[in-house]
Amino acid sequence: MWSRRSFLALIGAAPAAFAVPARAFEFQPYDPAAVEKAIASGKPVIVHVRAWWCLQCHAQAAILDSLKNDPAYDGTSFFLVDYDKQKDVVSKLNCPRATLIAYKGGKEVKRMSWETSRDAVIGVLKAAM
Repeated sequence: MWSRRSFLALIGAAPAAFAVPARAFEFQPYDPAAVEKAIASGKPVIVHVRAWWCLQCHAQAAILDSLKNDPAYDGTSFFLVDYDKQKDVVSKLNCPRATLIAYKGGKEVKRMSWETSRDAVIGVLKAAM
């Protein structure tokens, strides 16, 4: 038989059991001023150029999504460029869709296009660290 106190303790503990850990990172929409400020800070920055219809973009995004809870990427700024709606940015970055760009210390340190392996994606992220 449950006592009232046991029942309340169980109810109070339930949210902790089902809690979803906070994400280490989230992608922000690409805003030129915000990206320039993040790059100028010298901290790690990752830019993902993707299109909603691109299979390679989806494969890269799935890998990135699986890494969102990894604390290794805390303090890194992540930005998403919409390939179809931000052609001016795509032109400025001089890249195709399915591209990841890493910045560290205020400058670009690595760029990868079309790769869909986990190792390739992690390689870009590590270059920014």
